[in-house]
Amino acid sequence: MVRSSNPADARLYSRLVKNLARSFLPLILLILLLPATTPAAGAVGKDAFAGMLLQARGYGTAGKDAFQAALDLNLVPMPEGRPDSPVTMREAIVYAVQSLGLASVAEVLADAPLPFKDVSNLKPIEKGSLAVALNMTPALLKKNVSSFGPNKNISLKEAQNIAAIVKSASKNLSVSAAYSPVKGMTVYVNRRGIHDRPPRWRGVVNGFDTREEAELFSEALAAEGVESTVDSWNYDWRVRSPLSEVYGPVRRFLEVSESLGRTGTTFSAPANWETAGGPWFWILIVFDPAKFDLRPIVAPEGLSFLAPLSSMIAGTSAALNGGYFSTSGKEKGAPIGVIIDRGLMANPPYQGRTILGWNEQNKAVFGLMDWRAEVHFPGGGFMNITGINKLPGEGAVLLFTSHFGDFTPVFPGPVVELVLEGSTCAEVRREGGNPIPPGKRILAVYGNPARLLDSLVWGDSVEIRQTINGGDPYWSSMTNAIQGGPFLLNRGEFLQDAEKLSDSIVNKRHPRSVIGLTDKGQWFLFAGDGRDALHSVGFTLAETADILKKSGAYYALNLDGGGSTTISVGRRVLNRLSDGRERPVSYGVGVFPR
Repeated sequence: MVRSSNPADARLYSRLVKNLARSFLPLILLILLLPATTPAAGAVGKDAFAGMLLQARGYGTAGKDAFQAALDLNLVPMPEGRPDSPVTMREAIVYAVQSLGLASVAEVLADAPLPFKDVSNLKPIEKGSLAVALNMTPALLKKNVSSFGPNKNISLKEAQNIAAIVKSASKNLSVSAAYSPVKGMTVYVNRRGIHDRPPRWRGVVNGFDTREEAELFSEALAAEGVESTVDSWNYDWRVRSPLSEVYGPVRRFLEVSESLGRTGTTFSAPANWETAGGPWFWILIVFDPAKFDLRPIVAPEGLSFLAPLSSMIAGTSAALNGGYFSTSGKEKGAPIGVIIDRGLMANPPYQGRTILGWNEQNKAVFGLMDWRAEVHFPGGGFMNITGINKLPGEGAVLLFTSHFGDFTPVFPGPVVELVLEGSTCAEVRREGGNPIPPGKRILAVYGNPARLLDSLVWGDSVEIRQTINGGDPYWSSMTNAIQGGPFLLNRGEFLQDAEKLSDSIVNKRHPRSVIGLTDKGQWFLFAGDGRDALHSVGFTLAETADILKKSGAYYALNLDGGGSTTISVGRRVLNRLSDGRERPVSYGVGVFPR
């Protein structure tokens, strides 16, 4: 640059520079402060990719509000970082999986094996999403590669390819994955169908002990600008958000609940639960009877209590909730139907519904059971036993095992308790509320009949005589048994006897729990999820039987379903619980390594 030596020219030049600086400085600062509006060259932004998924699912066209629309439909998670920053490969797969309503399946498959070498640092939901992407039809990823490249920014071509697969999957989606957590056991994870229209959402926080506790939490939400209501369900109090056509308010409800120390869950409802086509999700666990034992498992405090299945599964390789039960209060109830555990009758049968019995030789039987029991005393006297492991009433003659709990019940009237060691009276007690020694049975007589036992003493012979189906030798050889109903499959054929269960239980869609044997003589446990428009709407009994038959089931017994349906492998509950948390149940069925 050439400068003049004239002072006047120098002053003019100085003023010109200052004026230019005043004019352009705000513009320069604005340019520096403005966020980048496009990702790096060749990369695709999260917002643009979300718009592609929105369009692929048929919910609208990509536009400036596409990312918000995808969030409102819960098709994508809240982004890490800026919405316009490049989407990585791991994020793209998580987004695509969630857009298909498969986030719950990804949670189930978080521990499934993967063929890639570069995924050890991924989050569980990212690993599960990869497992879904590999095992879905049409597949999002190829299995014959060793590197995934989780942090690589995807190209426009890759984004378009993923969106095209999502569009194809929106018409006919399936996921089939299998893995073996231990030798001799295979876990099959299945999903069929897809939600074809936006559901309605609600957020729920369960598990409050009192109305006052729930209302205080609702007031804390209100202080943060979050609307909610309080009601009771299954002897618990809960706080719920209003039903919403978009997911945003539910996301806010869950975030604020988390900040207040409570973890909530999301429920999604379709326009009609009975619409054909699903989606359906189920887990089938098949195991070799030569390597595993099957037996009933009960609540830690005993059969007069209800507890989550996860509290019963110590030492199991897998477990499923058991048969029906009554509820008498918060975490209080009793089983409905027979429980025989390693030769001990822990609960008597319920008339008219199918029972499954089995023994260590892997012999099994399905059918009805007639049970009778008497106690015979010295001198030839006897009494009919009126129940097992239940709360007493006037005139009751009851048998207690350790399945009932640690102590016998307290009774206000006369009581005689005989501690039995085999057929010998090891101790005589004249009141209730006493310890139940491990390996021993207690015969307890209540009210006026107790006075008839005043002469009994330690060492007397007291014989318990029980008969099953009139002494049928095959039934009598069964050392374990549980009861459910109805009997779904007999030799691979669907039985349509409802066993006096309600039309809703039989013909409406609910979560389902089933136990049985395959055509190869292997045991199976089945859990089908329900009451979730995005994940699984549930199954009628006929739909359940059809899926089981196609999966190789030969015999199948329906157990308690609905909110009770819970299946575990190791210490982990696998299925998505329809209550958003484990419902306390009376008992379950555990699979133990031999």
